[in-house]
Amino acid sequence: MSNYPSYASYFLRSFSGVSTANFRVPPQSSGTRIAHNQIDFVLPTNTLLKMDDIRMVFTASAVAAGTSAAPRLPAADAFIERIQVNMGGISVDSGCASTNVLNQVKRNFYPGRDDPVNSHVNIDRNVMGTSLEQIGAAAEAYTTNGDSTIFSIPLGSFFQSIQPSLLDVSLLPEIRITIFLAGNSVIASATTGATAVGMVTAGNTQATYTLDNYSLMVPAWSIDDGVYSQVIQSRMNDEGFLEASWCGYDSYSDTFNGTTRVASAASSLDRILVAFRKADFAAIKGAVAVTGYQPNPANAATVALAGSLGAPQMKGGDKYLTGPMNFTAPMIALPSANAAKLAEEPNLSLSINNVRYPQYDCPFSQWYQLSAQAMEVNRTASNSYAEYLDNRAQIALKLNLPGSQGMRAKSGLDLRGSNSSILLTAVGNTANFLNTGNVVMFLESTRVLRIGQGKTLQIVL
Repeated sequence: MSNYPSYASYFLRSFSGVSTANFRVPPQSSGTRIAHNQIDFVLPTNTLLKMDDIRMVFTASAVAAGTSAAPRLPAADAFIERIQVNMGGISVDSGCASTNVLNQVKRNFYPGRDDPVNSHVNIDRNVMGTSLEQIGAAAEAYTTNGDSTIFSIPLGSFFQSIQPSLLDVSLLPEIRITIFLAGNSVIASATTGATAVGMVTAGNTQATYTLDNYSLMVPAWSIDDGVYSQVIQSRMNDEGFLEASWCGYDSYSDTFNGTTRVASAASSLDRILVAFRKADFAAIKGAVAVTGYQPNPANAATVALAGSLGAPQMKGGDKYLTGPMNFTAPMIALPSANAAKLAEEPNLSLSINNVRYPQYDCPFSQWYQLSAQAMEVNRTASNSYAEYLDNRAQIALKLNLPGSQGMRAKSGLDLRGSNSSILLTAVGNTANFLNTGNVVMFLESTRVLRIGQGKTLQIVL
């Protein structure tokens, strides 16, 4: 009945000899970690690992400093600056700097993917989400007793995107993961969480953080049916190697003075992601209030409250980001402060080897639509255009076929063998263009790991 759709056909696939186990993998060395420290793990061997289900669990606490008496933690994955994957001493994926910024870019494009229970995507101002305890003017801190682990995060793009995701690590040398922690600027150095004003007011000293009780949760599988291992070995004998692909990133940070240039030699450049930040994004800051949300839940019934949209999702409470994760359009005056400036939004152009994308001077508002299409989503995390400009200003350009990753297909631009220049430019009317802000560009490419006999490896970037 293979010619009929599955809902009209009668069939059942059967796999024998399947077993599963879950391991807790401790770090190579334990103890409290602080900003800019690193954590090392070694994965189990001789098994099948479900790579996209591996999670790092931990607990973290903000530490007050000076008048920054009520520091607040960011999203749990914002503690990670970079993740490096080595196999047998070979750097398979060195990770990209500003991995936490990349995670925020994806979060802005894919709302709802993070579980608020253990990802801390919502910054708690006055009431902690774990216990409903009011912390007010105190630091956000969590217990380390009893191996408590409040947070859970995936291990970055390599583990989340590698295909096949059920990877036979018996074919690979020892896999070592090195996690580099971010700086203290990811912590909101607020003076108090008792009021909305105190939440956004910065103290005089940068607050810090500690990270404890970290380990990996690793799901392992086995298929002992006598066929699976033979199929793998037969494929390796026929081809000489097995191929696993993943989505890798290179990152570049620059002052966006109207022109930013980067280079790439990727074999399949799939997407370009760009985030814009204010020049002082790493300065001592309180939390950054997201535009349009109700800062005082007591006034939630007041429809005409200035600065708060009338939509129910805006009136239920306040919403915050930390400074480095707040993306603001490169505009001298934003429309949320001066409505007339909506007509003076910047036009941006991306070009690769002098070929423009798109082929016209594209205003920021149209980049929003192009970016949603590039990420293959119908909507983003922004609930208003003002929120997009003030807090989630980012653009994306797609260069590969739709759905390529799901098909395990390399279809992006092949830039090997050429001195490929990628240029981001502010064009057209630049009267309201702010030329002092920060820009972070991420180049997304499909990369291939070829696994040969005797655990030999070849990497195609």
